[in-house]
Amino acid sequence: MTYIETPPTHLDQLKRKVRETVNNLPKATQEYLASLFPIANWLPRYNLQWFIGDLIAGITVGLVAIPQGISYATKLGNLPAQFGLYTAFLGALMYSFLATSKDVTIGATAVLTLVVGQTLATYAPAGSTPTELVIFSATLAFWTGVLELFIGLFRIGLLVDFVPVPVVAGFTSGAGIQIVIQQLPGLFGVKNVNTNNAPYQVLIDFFTQAIKGISIPDTIFGIVSLAAIFTIKIFAKLGSSRVPWLKYIGYLGHAIVLLIATGISYSFRNNSSVSFSMVKNIPYGLSGILEGNYSLPYAADVFRALPSVVLVAIMEHIAVVKTYGRLNGYAPDANQEIVALGLINIAGSFIGAIPATGSFSRSAIKSASGVRSPAASFITGVIVIISLFTITDALYFIPNATLAAIIINAISDLVNFRVVKPAFKIEILDFFGFWIAMWVTFVSSIEISLYTSVLYSVLVLLLRIARPQVKVLSRAPDGTWLDSDTAKYYIGKTLITSAPNGVLVFKIDESISYPNSAYFLSVLKKNVFENFSYTGRVISNSDRVWCDDSQERARKLERRKGKPLVPLRAVVFDMSAVNRVDFTGLQAFLDAKSDLSRFTGHSVPFYFAYVRPPQINTLLHVNRGDQSNYEGTPGVGLAETTSIRLNPFKRTKDPVFDGGATLNDLRYFHVSVDDAVCAALEETEPLKFTRVYALSPVEDYEIEVS
Repeated sequence: MTYIETPPTHLDQLKRKVRETVNNLPKATQEYLASLFPIANWLPRYNLQWFIGDLIAGITVGLVAIPQGISYATKLGNLPAQFGLYTAFLGALMYSFLATSKDVTIGATAVLTLVVGQTLATYAPAGSTPTELVIFSATLAFWTGVLELFIGLFRIGLLVDFVPVPVVAGFTSGAGIQIVIQQLPGLFGVKNVNTNNAPYQVLIDFFTQAIKGISIPDTIFGIVSLAAIFTIKIFAKLGSSRVPWLKYIGYLGHAIVLLIATGISYSFRNNSSVSFSMVKNIPYGLSGILEGNYSLPYAADVFRALPSVVLVAIMEHIAVVKTYGRLNGYAPDANQEIVALGLINIAGSFIGAIPATGSFSRSAIKSASGVRSPAASFITGVIVIISLFTITDALYFIPNATLAAIIINAISDLVNFRVVKPAFKIEILDFFGFWIAMWVTFVSSIEISLYTSVLYSVLVLLLRIARPQVKVLSRAPDGTWLDSDTAKYYIGKTLITSAPNGVLVFKIDESISYPNSAYFLSVLKKNVFENFSYTGRVISNSDRVWCDDSQERARKLERRKGKPLVPLRAVVFDMSAVNRVDFTGLQAFLDAKSDLSRFTGHSVPFYFAYVRPPQINTLLHVNRGDQSNYEGTPGVGLAETTSIRLNPFKRTKDPVFDGGATLNDLRYFHVSVDDAVCAALEETEPLKFTRVYALSPVEDYEIEVS
C-alpha cells in the first residue's frame, strides 16, 4: 500500500511546534515554576509515619556526615575541617526543599573533594595560605553552582547521558583506588609525601619515606580504627537478620570509632611522650565563615578548573539519584536535581563551603534507614549544626589516622568491578572504557581521567553513529525480513528466501546523517557491485576515468562465481530504524542513485518502507528525475492490501518542491517491505540484453542476461 497524502514539510512542522509552544506557554510556565520547588508537591501529604522514618534516617546520616565532612575537608581537600561541616549542613538543609529524591544526601564527597584538592594544588596561586585556599574553594563553588544552575534551568542535563555506566564505574573505581593510596601516608603517619601527585608516584614516595620510619602512634590509631570499622560493619550485617536494630550500629561505625578514638586521643593530652597527628582547632559554631571572591579578575584562575569540577559534580550526583530512584521505584527529575545542586553551591560559597554533590555512601545509609521523604535531609542538617555548637572542642583531638581509616572505608563502595564481566559479554567497547578510565586515573590525575573518559565515550558514540549496521535482508515465511546474522537464529531458517532476482532489500540501523552517509553509500555500492551484473555502457580503456575498474571487477566476480549475475532492477530500503535523513544523507542517496544508474545503464528506482512522515518530504527528492508512465494506482503492493490515508496534515499554498508532490512521487513510499518489493516487481521490467564487455583488446567475452 502506498502513501497518498502529502506529508508536512519541515517548515510546516516547525510552525506547528511554535504554535503549540505559544498556546501551551502559560500552562508550561506554571508547571516549570512549580517544578523548581518539589516540596510544594509532597509537603501537604506529610504525616506522622513519614516523620518517624525521616527522623531515624536523618539522625543516622547526620552522625555519619560529621566524621565524613571533617575527613574529606582535611585529608582530601587540604582545607580546614569546619568547611566540610558547613558544606554538610547547608547542603542537607537546602536539599530538603529542592529535592526530587528522598534518598540522596548532599555534601562533600570523596571524589569531588579530591578533585577540589587537586584543583587547589594546580590552579590556586602559589604559596596560598589556608585562608586563601578556602576563598579559592568557595569561589570555585560559586561558579560551579552558576554553571549547574544554567544547565538545570535550561534543561540540558542530558549531556551527562553521553558517558555510559561502565565508563563512569571505571572512573569512580580509579578515583576510589587513588583515594586509598593517598590515605596511606596519613594512616601510617608517614611525612614528606605529596599526595597530590599521580597515585603510582604517591606509592613510590610512600614506600621510600616509610623505609625511613613511620609513626607508631599514628599507625596504631589508623590500623585499629580501620579494623574496628570493618568489624562493626561485618558484625552488624551478620547479626541484623536476627536483631534488626543492629544494622544501625553498622551505619554508625564511623561515628562510633571516631568517638572512641577521640576519647583515647584526649586521654593522652598531657602525655608529651606520645605524639601523633590531630585535627586540632575547629571554630565554634559558624564563627569560621569565609566567602568567595566574586570579582571577574580573580575568577580567571577558577574558570580553568571549572569544567572538571562541574562534570564530576553532575555525573556523581545524577548517578546517585538515578540509582536510588531505580532501586526504590520513583523517577527523579535530573534537571531539577542539577538546579538544586547549583543553588546549594551558590549559597555555600557565601560561607566557605566546598563544592557539593550527592554522596553514594551516605545515600546508601539513608535509603537503608527507612527514609520516607526529602525532609530527612533537613533533620541531617540540624544534627550537623548542633555539632558545630556543642562538640567543636572535642573535635580538636580527632586523630588524623582515624580520619584516613574512615575515608578508606567510606570509598569501598566506589570501587566497583561488578560491571566488568557483564560489559565484556555485552559490549566490548564499554569494557575497554572501564579499564581506560580506571588506569588513566591511576597514572595521572582525576581531572585528566575525567577528560579522557568523556573523550572516549564521545568517540565511541560517534563511531557507532558513523559506522551503523547496514544489512541486506531476506524474507522469512511469516513475512518478516531478516539480515543474515539474525536469520541464523530463526527457527525456520531453512525456509528463508532472498529477495526476488534483481531487487536488493537494504536496511540501515541508524539515522542517515553527515557522519555515516559516506559509509552507507560505500556499503550499498559494494553490495551491488558484488552481487549484480554490470549492465552499464561499455567504455573502452582510452575513454574511461583512470580509477574506474568496475568492468574488470564485474568480469572477475562472474568468472569466480561461475555463472552470470543478474542485473539490478530496484533497491528497497527498510527505513524502520531511521529517524532522520539530513542534507548530507539525502546527498548520499542521490549519489548512490547516480552511481548505480551508471553501473546498470538505466535509472535504478529506490523504494522506501516504514518511512516516518517527516522524512518523506526529504526522500521525495531521490526519485524525482525518473520518467515513468505510471499513473498512480492506490493499493499497489500485495494483492490483499488496500491503500491507507495518513492523518491529515496542513497543506501549504506553495508546492513542496517544484511542481509539488504527486502520486507519481509518493508511489515509492510503502508501509511494509513486502509492499515495496511487490511495487518494485510490478513497476520494473526484467532486463533482457546482450552485453559485450570491452575489458581489453584480447579479453572481450559475451554474457546473455535475462
